[in-house]
Amino acid sequence: MLPGSSKPRYGEANDKSFSLVEEKHKVRPTSGLEFISSRHFPDDVQGDYLLNNTIGFLGAKQHTFEDDGTGYKSRHRQDLFWSDDKNFRPVDLEFAPDGSLYVVDWHNMLIGHMQHNARDPLRDHVHGRIYRVTYPSRPLVKPAKIDGATIDELLENLKLPEDRTRYRTRSELRMRNATDVAKKATDWANKLDKNDPKYLQNLTEAMWVTWGANKINADLVQKLLASNDYHARAAAVHAIRYNTDKIKNYKELLAKSSQR
Repeated sequence: MLPGSSKPRYGEANDKSFSLVEEKHKVRPTSGLEFISSRHFPDDVQGDYLLNNTIGFLGAKQHTFEDDGTGYKSRHRQDLFWSDDKNFRPVDLEFAPDGSLYVVDWHNMLIGHMQHNARDPLRDHVHGRIYRVTYPSRPLVKPAKIDGATIDELLENLKLPEDRTRYRTRSELRMRNATDVAKKATDWANKLDKNDPKYLQNLTEAMWVTWGANKINADLVQKLLASNDYHARAAAVHAIRYNTDKIKNYKELLAKSSQR
């Protein structure tokens, strides 16, 4: 839930949102969550989320993730990986530029902050392990050019399917000249093919880039708000929330979006 979306009353407990994870597959403590977004992995698991666990079940559980009305629904698909090594502590995972999945194993005997002294000599501050998960029957992804790429090349990266590639591309764009980035992103958005099935997603990426440059394009925001796709409208409303100082008619836009 967004901050401020409910008003707590003194002495009364607010209802809590339901858990997406099925009761028999709930795990704790968790560290590291990643959505599957890689052409190297099977088509039918795209959009699933992976959830690490470091006590009891030592591994990562894979769950589906689907829209369901104004929220989401999920079910356990499989335990993607696990270990019988009692010191296996998967604490982070992320898809690499080639589409493979990297897993960081803290591999520590002691991880508790209450049961053991912080200076216990059995705590290992030096070693750890990194695993790489691949799907051998599918080719790896050709890494996109990010370091040393031009702004135009980076903008084209935003059409790629992999979330992490687009994420790293946006990070790179935030380090470039903001004025140049905002102008080129707007020009790029205006030339997008409206018949492309990914048109609204690409338009959203362009809007995010102008926001990242601290020069959000209000015209792009309004185009997304006027679309028939609630994903695009939700992205636009989210952007307005953080840019009320730059979008003059933000009240009017928010009021209009709430009536759809």
